[in-house]
Amino acid sequence: MTCHNCRIEAKKFGKHRNGLQRFRCKACRKTFTAAHEHPLDGMLVPMDKALLILRLLVEGNSIRSIERATDVHRDTILRLLVKAGERCANVMGRVIVNVPVQDVQCDEIWAYVAKKEAHKPPVEANNNSIGDAYCFVAIERKTKLVLNFALGRRDQATTDIFIEGLRAATSRQRFQISTDGFQPYLSAITTTLNDRCDFAQLIKVYTQAPLEEQRRYSPPDVTHAERIRQTNPSFAVSTMVM
Repeated sequence: MTCHNCRIEAKKFGKHRNGLQRFRCKACRKTFTAAHEHPLDGMLVPMDKALLILRLLVEGNSIRSIERATDVHRDTILRLLVKAGERCANVMGRVIVNVPVQDVQCDEIWAYVAKKEAHKPPVEANNNSIGDAYCFVAIERKTKLVLNFALGRRDQATTDIFIEGLRAATSRQRFQISTDGFQPYLSAITTTLNDRCDFAQLIKVYTQAPLEEQRRYSPPDVTHAERIRQTNPSFAVSTMVM
């Protein structure tokens, strides 16, 4: 700590009642308190309780059950969850860069916000803040390392952002990348990763759709999967029977 008036180093002078370190200037004898840390950016939740909430979230507890267990309002829990997610994404973007990989697999995880896409009335048809939401994930098959993820709609824009983040996460060492048959992968990967990867898609082929009364609970069976080469002529096209 440096004295604000004398610009010389101050020595430690006990602790404040809130636990922060105090300092006293050797020349003018003024006292100062160390700056307050704001790890939660203004949120008033105690740090130990915030850590408990995050542990419960990681363990899969629901928002309302955590609200009952910790006596913290659900809106505060959701704000804490968003803040932790943003910081985890920042750490991941800063640490996972130029990683040498061999075999990368990409897929999407379906979820929804507020309501499913089919349940949106016409007035909410163009509201992208609710409805179906997808988490794009890229995983290195051998090490199980999550290289990148992206949250958003299952469209070209989210796919482009996802693949651009994957490029930043991987080194220039050539690797294999595999996806499903989602068409936006074609333009995203061929324009962003074509210089460092061999790209193929694994497309599942299903049996005939079940009857209407069975469709809700019995999805079609997978008969086989076709491996289709998109780049690198050395990758042979073949069919794998399930």
